[in-house]
Amino acid sequence: MALNFSRPAFKDVLIGVCDGLDSALWAYGFAAILFAGSFINFMPQGVTLILAAWGLLGLWVALTSASPVHVASIDDQSVVILAMLFLPLAAGTAAETVSLSTLLTLIVMSTLLVAIGLLLAGAIPLGKILGLLPFPVICGLFAGVGWLLVNAAFFVTAGYPVSAQLPALLAAGAGSGKLLAALGCGVFMVTFLNRLQRPWAFPAVIILVFGGFYALSAALGMDRTELAAAGWLFSPAASASADWTFPLALISFADIDGSVLLQAVPTVLALVFLALLAASMSLSAIDSPAQVQLNRAQELRRQGFGNLLCASLACPPGFSDAPTTLQLRAFGAQSRWAPILAALTVLLMALSGSWLVAYIPKVLVGAVIFVFAYRVLLEWLFDRVRGFQPADYLIVFMILGMVIMEGFLAGFAVGLLIAALYYVLRYSMVNSIRGRYNLRDYRSSVERPPAVNRSLDMHGDAALVYTLRGFLFFGTADGVDQEIQADLAAAERNPLYVLLDFKRVTGMDVSARTSFLHLKQHCERRGVLLAFANAPMDMQMQLSALEAVSLENSSPLFFENLDYALEHMEEDVLARFAPETFQRDIRTQLEELFDNEERITLVMHALERVELQPGATLFQQGDADTGFYILESGALSAFIESPDHARLRVKKFGPGSLIGELSQFMPSGQRTATVVADSEAVLFFLSNAVVRSEDLADSRIAAAVHELVARALGMRINYMNQRLLLELD
Repeated sequence: MALNFSRPAFKDVLIGVCDGLDSALWAYGFAAILFAGSFINFMPQGVTLILAAWGLLGLWVALTSASPVHVASIDDQSVVILAMLFLPLAAGTAAETVSLSTLLTLIVMSTLLVAIGLLLAGAIPLGKILGLLPFPVICGLFAGVGWLLVNAAFFVTAGYPVSAQLPALLAAGAGSGKLLAALGCGVFMVTFLNRLQRPWAFPAVIILVFGGFYALSAALGMDRTELAAAGWLFSPAASASADWTFPLALISFADIDGSVLLQAVPTVLALVFLALLAASMSLSAIDSPAQVQLNRAQELRRQGFGNLLCASLACPPGFSDAPTTLQLRAFGAQSRWAPILAALTVLLMALSGSWLVAYIPKVLVGAVIFVFAYRVLLEWLFDRVRGFQPADYLIVFMILGMVIMEGFLAGFAVGLLIAALYYVLRYSMVNSIRGRYNLRDYRSSVERPPAVNRSLDMHGDAALVYTLRGFLFFGTADGVDQEIQADLAAAERNPLYVLLDFKRVTGMDVSARTSFLHLKQHCERRGVLLAFANAPMDMQMQLSALEAVSLENSSPLFFENLDYALEHMEEDVLARFAPETFQRDIRTQLEELFDNEERITLVMHALERVELQPGATLFQQGDADTGFYILESGALSAFIESPDHARLRVKKFGPGSLIGELSQFMPSGQRTATVVADSEAVLFFLSNAVVRSEDLADSRIAAAVHELVARALGMRINYMNQRLLLELD
């Protein structure tokens, strides 16, 4: 890729260098969190490892991302969650005495798992899976991370976290001066950064605090040795800065405590889950149409490779830094120079910055962590929760409270439990019955004459149709059962069928199948058959195994789609309540369409009788139009051929239907479908040639035919409009 160094690019370089200094300062804070307490002698190496990994990850993302301005950083929440395993960052916990090898192994293991998850992002719908977590739960978990940062700031600055002993420790003066100084510096930083929103603002405020600290120390007559002895500075061993070793060489397998790693597995899995969630959300935030459209799966996989670099340097995982990326764009960064120079600045600090550890005041690092904690808490407790309902606020603060009282893992577990209950309650409150109909409201695509339709209207309550939706479990399926039972109890007479349409059902569990068994038993006690349409084969097998579907002629009442189910029920209703509709000759059918005896006689004179055997083809899709047919008895179906050469049924014709009349109005003059006889059928054919020849002698025949076609098309359009309204409901 080309990197043209022009005047705008020079601005990007300045922005990038300032951001690199920002990142380096955060890296010192992360190292102070991870390598505090008994690991203080390894803090210089820790700073070097984090800086090197941060720089390499940032450079990799800057060079490989489709977006020209795309910044990556080490994940703060992973840092504090890992530190929580060894430092008392949660109330009621005690520090573990573990080896450096155990700490580094745990970091490598966590980062590798995050890398694997990111690499799999292209093969699994990561965003959709993580998106199932309710947003109030997400806010609560990330607010819990903010609390861990507060505890980390306390621990780094004063040597103890927030706990029940905090008032006594403060009263005894244990680090209270350092805490007040760190909090004061943090307030100054936040005020400075809010007032002066420039790329160089953060390095500038750090220099001011750093210089102010040493100026005040000089005024009080304290040198660096006295400051270190009083606990104002980090004091690693004198040889620590020079003892830099490749990170994996620092790990001694003999010193790894397997029991500690095993106990840490639940926390590590929580870390991985939140890291993947944060990575997906960050990428969504920076995927702006104003920039290059990002392939999110590809970007996540690339960041997975970047995390392999982090794992090789025993550094916590990292990924897209949405706030910084958006901030750099707001400052005017337009090219890759900004993220590249930011990464190179961090790498330069990795080569020469470890010696600064002995000079950096604890209050400065504590203030930086306090600022970061403030930003996290502000985002997830205020900015992101605007518009929440009281129940949503309650979820956020329940999770945060659990993190404060019992630790992060307990808060994470409560969050997952709330997520499960959240969906159960929300789904239970959603009515799984999308629509309820009978044969007056919802009719099959079978075309029938007006008299037959009137018979179906008269006996339409003989079948009840319910269209269902969503995932069916006890809370929703039991509601379906109760509503249908109530409808049956309120009905004037028992219907013949209750039909459940599963077209919009996404799945069901065992409890739902039990509810349908209960419904089937209730229906059959009333002489009603329970049928299903659009149920996938696996659901059919499950319902059949539980005997939750009614049988008719020893066959379970499963239908391929709703149309076939409606046709089956209509035929049964007509056979039971209006059998005369199946025995209507052609003249009787024409009398229902015309109120003029003369026109009936004209049309009858022009008709030619045709007989078809079952399976015979009346005409093929694409054939030339020669005329149309009127069906006297039997049934025919119309099929169209899809682009993949599959035949799809689009219409079924019953006695009294007009067939093929549409072709004469098509510009191509060709048949629009293939029509096949479903049973032995008798039709009457009215050819175009006969109409034209008769029309020369008597124009009334053409007028009668056009009226016949217009009436048939009008009824068909009316049916289609009613069906469309039902589908859109």
